[in-house]
Amino acid sequence: MKCFRGLSLVLTWLFSFGFSQVVFLHSWSISLTEIKDTIIADCRKSEVWKILILDSFTTKLLSSCCKMSDLMAEKITIVEDLFKSREPVQEMKAIYFMSPTEKCVEAFIADFKLKPKYKAAYVYFTDYCPDDLFNNMKLHCAKYIRVCKELNISFMPQEAQVFTCDNPSAFKNIYGSNSQDKKKTLETLAGQLVTLCATLDEYPGVRYKKDNNMENAKILAELVDNKLAVHYDLDDSGKKKGKTQAQLLILERNFDPVSPILHELTYQARDLRTIVTPRIICRDYQYWH
Repeated sequence: MKCFRGLSLVLTWLFSFGFSQVVFLHSWSISLTEIKDTIIADCRKSEVWKILILDSFTTKLLSSCCKMSDLMAEKITIVEDLFKSREPVQEMKAIYFMSPTEKCVEAFIADFKLKPKYKAAYVYFTDYCPDDLFNNMKLHCAKYIRVCKELNISFMPQEAQVFTCDNPSAFKNIYGSNSQDKKKTLETLAGQLVTLCATLDEYPGVRYKKDNNMENAKILAELVDNKLAVHYDLDDSGKKKGKTQAQLLILERNFDPVSPILHELTYQARDLRTIVTPRIICRDYQYWH
């Protein structure tokens, strides 16, 4: 891990207002591909109809890259909320796509601990599942679990070059004067950044600006660097992955405080303007002066 000395980047992290955002110079459709190659591919192996059960994060994630018609084409008959009361359907198998949190795992266990709601469970986590949660699942539900996999898609794709970590409280938790959740929030964000790097098959160098006023950037950079090392040490591909050419630059909002209050001047922001000819001519607007 190095302090920031340049701007030749592939990945850029920025503490933003209300959510965490990453912009990187790589066009991709990673999330949909990952879902198709794992969850959907496993569905194809069985001709029976299944139920898909999601938490709030995976609901938004799946909605960003799939339609209900796409799911029905893969024999998923209904999508349910993990935390809402559901009628048992013991003759059907259920796919659980959820975050590896204590709340999600407890809800999953409750579906099978006393009287199983479904015939079997196919479990997919968005990220690495901690050993204590995994062992708790194994203790109570092992005979019902047919598949248990960890995917590296703990992020929310927004556009071809933008995604968020979908954590609206991050800014308050990190910068709030009375916040008790700063360490936990930074740990969570670091884990989500690692899933991005793993999905892109990158092991980047991690850089931050060496500045006494950027303590949070330093902490996050160290967390990401450590988690990347652990992730690639645990990689079961059999090959030890070395550092790639990608660089992950971590900055705080005060590195560029003006951008959030500037009027949007990109071509993308003009898509609601009336287009009479094949071009838009912008002149003499007040915000140009």
